[in-house]
Amino acid sequence: MAGLKGSRRNVIYATSDESGQAIAEFVLVLFTLILVLFAILELGLVLNAKLALASAAREIARICAVEGGFVGNAIQRAGSVIESTGLEPDLLELIVFPKQAIYGTDINVTLSYDYRVKSPVVSVIAGSRVTLRAKAVTRSEFVPR
Repeated sequence: MAGLKGSRRNVIYATSDESGQAIAEFVLVLFTLILVLFAILELGLVLNAKLALASAAREIARICAVEGGFVGNAIQRAGSVIESTGLEPDLLELIVFPKQAIYGTDINVTLSYDYRVKSPVVSVIAGSRVTLRAKAVTRSEFVPR
């Protein structure tokens, strides 16, 4: 009987060793924490780009409202507005409708931007690009002379 008790103790001691379990749980929690951390940082960068895009759309719409009869001039000046936001001009699409507006006509400015995801951890899950859009509508203040 003493032999049976000894072997039972060995079995109990072998199954109560939890050092490997703790390491496995730590790795799973660490991976999840890193994923959440990178997702929060990337979300902050995306929101910053979205706010810059909305600000640029409003500024371009304001320029178009003042120079409503000559929207082409406003589009040329929009380049400097877009550069000041820190966005890459190559990934940006600007649509202004109508191209020529008289007093009281609505002018629609739409900006589309292909945001490149910077974090490789997030790009695996969300994709490498996110399309951001901003729209501003203003009324033309241009009075033909």
